Amino acid sequence: MVFWLSPLGVGKSLRNLQFIIVPGIVIGIIGGILLFFAAYNYYPQKNVNINLNGKCYEFLDEAYQKYQYLVSLREKELLKLQIDSLGESNTFVPITFSGSSDEVDNIIEKFDVNVTEIQTIGDQKTQVDKKIVRGVASSTILEQILNNISDSGADNTTNPIPKIGILPNSGISASESAKISDKIDQFMISGLKKIIGEKNGVKDTECRSTIVYND
Repeated sequence: MVFWLSPLGVGKSLRNLQFIIVPGIVIGIIGGILLFFAAYNYYPQKNVNINLNGKCYEFLDEAYQKYQYLVSLREKELLKLQIDSLGESNTFVPITFSGSSDEVDNIIEKFDVNVTEIQTIGDQKTQVDKKIVRGVASSTILEQILNNISDSGADNTTNPIPKIGILPNSGISASESAKISDKIDQFMISGLKKIIGEKNGVKDTECRSTIVYND
């Protein structure tokens, strides 16, 4: 399992909370991520520290880029699993998504999303251009959005895509939520092991990571 001690995750020790925060595991952190992005405009991150099974690594350069790509794949995989769990009933579910003004406006204009709330982060003075949106969409629309994201390019580390996901709802059971969480954890662990095995840009470091993964 994986848990994030920063605004970025969840762990086995919080299993009893998964029924509340999953299936919105990624989207539940978007509000915090957007404020986190504001700092990025001034202090771009070029490395990440990972604790995998009690051993800690620092990802730099190529390894860091691969990690960023892995995270983007995780978000798409999570959305896919959530949509699959909804079945073929074309259920309407609460969603949230974030991105630049252009990215968010494009989703609203291109897809049939019933927007209920828009929050703007930043202005011309801060040079931050982020929006976080809440709304309602059918599973069919979500599939269209997922396909659009998947077709936007294999490497979105240089061309970020909007972050989008499904909020907790009655269409996905607690047991299914737990299964999704486990699958996403294993997806990340497998990807991290591959990056570590390739060794490029990876170095051992002291265990001060806030991102912890365990088999």
